[in-house]
Amino acid sequence: MSEQKGQMALDISIRDSVSFASFVTGHNRELVHQLREIAQGNKLQSTLLIWGESGGGKSHLLNACFRLAEKNDRKAWFVALADLAEEAGSEAILDGLEDHDLYLVDGLDWVAGKAGWEERLFQLCNYSRDNDKSLIISATRPPTSLDISLRDLLTRLMSGLTYQVLPLSDEQKITALQERAHDRGFALSDDAVKYMLNRYRRETGNLFRMLEEIDRASLEQKRLITIPFLRSLNFD
Repeated sequence: MSEQKGQMALDISIRDSVSFASFVTGHNRELVHQLREIAQGNKLQSTLLIWGESGGGKSHLLNACFRLAEKNDRKAWFVALADLAEEAGSEAILDGLEDHDLYLVDGLDWVAGKAGWEERLFQLCNYSRDNDKSLIISATRPPTSLDISLRDLLTRLMSGLTYQVLPLSDEQKITALQERAHDRGFALSDDAVKYMLNRYRRETGNLFRMLEEIDRASLEQKRLITIPFLRSLNFD
């Protein structure tokens, strides 16, 4: 693996503004505690897999782990597999990672069933276990529901900790959106949030992205955030 290739994946995937403080915990308090402990180096976990719906915050949590590890002078390594899965030979990015303390692998679904990737991930699991490192992997489904061909990899994943990232309730989403809007300097009424929940995809990540677009559009058009204003916006 070349350092340039690894750094390229890192630059694309890591977002400076993401932290545990900006994650809406909901019913995921135990998971967030575990991730914080691992990122700070207070706990070693050779393999931990988190899974949950797309847009539910898994990438946010892995990015937050990276940032917290950095703040604690630990060497963390992050890769988003969606960026690399279709590139021939890209599994080599998992080679030569001995100098790191924490490995963060986002999007196992993208490489499940790909022999080269599965073998490299199995080796990384073993290396993490044998050398007192920590490895955190994300997926949209639990290990047994993924199309993993390498039985040894599935066994290794199942031997570690597994957590589901639980989605927020509608009430928690309303509170989270209103708090995020307040942090951005504007108010979002109950009716406006309910309109968003009833008309668009309810994943927290998608709702927060919409909130950024709403904020930008309201500033550009100098309009209050009302139901007619929301109707005028075109969301994908």
